[in-house]
Amino acid sequence: MKQKVITDMSNLRSKNSQLTAKNIFIFDANKCVGCGACSVACMNENGFQSPERWRNIHSSNSARFPSLPLFYLSLACNHCDDAPCMKNCPALAYSRNEITGAIIHDAEKCIGCKYCTWVCPYDAPKYNPNKGLIEKCTFCNSRILENKKPACANLCPTGALDFSNEEFAPNNSVKTSSVEINIGAHLKSIELRSKKGPELDSSLFADTPSVNEPKAQSKITAIKEWPLVIFTLLVSGLVAIVSVDNQPTSEIDKMYLVIAGGIAALLSLLHLGKKMRAWRSILNQKNSWLSREIMSFGIFLGLLIIDAFLVDVKPVIFVAVGFILLFAIDKLYELAMWKWPLKLHSAQTLLIAITLILLISQKPILFLVIAILRIVLYFTRITLMKRRLRVWQLIRTVLLLSVIVGLFYSVDILVLIGILVLGEIIGRIEFYNDLATPETDDVLVNV
Repeated sequence: MKQKVITDMSNLRSKNSQLTAKNIFIFDANKCVGCGACSVACMNENGFQSPERWRNIHSSNSARFPSLPLFYLSLACNHCDDAPCMKNCPALAYSRNEITGAIIHDAEKCIGCKYCTWVCPYDAPKYNPNKGLIEKCTFCNSRILENKKPACANLCPTGALDFSNEEFAPNNSVKTSSVEINIGAHLKSIELRSKKGPELDSSLFADTPSVNEPKAQSKITAIKEWPLVIFTLLVSGLVAIVSVDNQPTSEIDKMYLVIAGGIAALLSLLHLGKKMRAWRSILNQKNSWLSREIMSFGIFLGLLIIDAFLVDVKPVIFVAVGFILLFAIDKLYELAMWKWPLKLHSAQTLLIAITLILLISQKPILFLVIAILRIVLYFTRITLMKRRLRVWQLIRTVLLLSVIVGLFYSVDILVLIGILVLGEIIGRIEFYNDLATPETDDVLVNV
């Protein structure tokens, strides 16, 4: 019997009900053979997709080991009730169709910041570097309005991927979906008749290269995000300097601060795919920490300019705005820390700035306390994440310990600042390399 597709207003989702009729994808891993017909159907319906397809097929046994069962997972956007992409987009480029429930991306509003690709647990938004924009599954919104199934579900030859309108509570998506994050995904997965394959410890084969599928690369690395690495370090340094210096600075010193702030602003623009739309980045102050960061940075830079060319700004104002800015920077990365057992990193900007403030103001006891705290935090995270100790981690620790000793033995402050900055650069690079966007292959065992 043909499944009903919702198009009338009477069955719209109710905010007052936990159990309500929704348009949902239904996936049965017992039937999926990994043929890719759903992905091809998506391209036929929506146009060729490059460099990444909107619907992807993930394998529980990518190396095709004969002794391991092979299961597949077909995933695209699940048009969640509490969609992280829409909630966190600084440019308000996402909206929901209230009839179909589809999360729609507006390319004309997109600034290409890629933040939505970081926060989506299903890896649904795809960045197209050729266009400098995000692209994603549309739920085949126009087809649903015509009482048709999405193309992917309509053309699945085995019935593994289907589509329905039925009562589906937000908690049900957590129980059945491959990613156990409660955001109200419109996806119901049929339980495997045998979980023997996915329940095997795939880490036993981690060192064996895949013969068929390349290893997925992280979307966030220090190399890819080098403008943000430098931007966050510059901002941390600027906040520290203006927080310590309570004496009037010379005009040339103030100019250096403005120039450094301008360089930071330019670096932040390099991260955007559509730089001329940068103004849109401040529109989502209600929900997006990225919008809040950009707004607070704009205010901080404005204060530097006012202080250099108009009137002296009181240090307390710099401190207040600066720490709000650093707090916003650290908060916006929280959603990319989903794999971390400890949601705190020793190279977060607030800790960097506080350490610099205590060093510049030459407070050896307080500096010792914050330094030891950061070292303990550093090695606790390495232990909890079961990471092997690397050379650069030892170097960073030795550098920080050297500053502690140098501060107590009255070594030249500029030398100590140089040593500390070198260690902070290493730490910030490690911070970005530790960030992880949700990768479906890691949670395929929950299908």
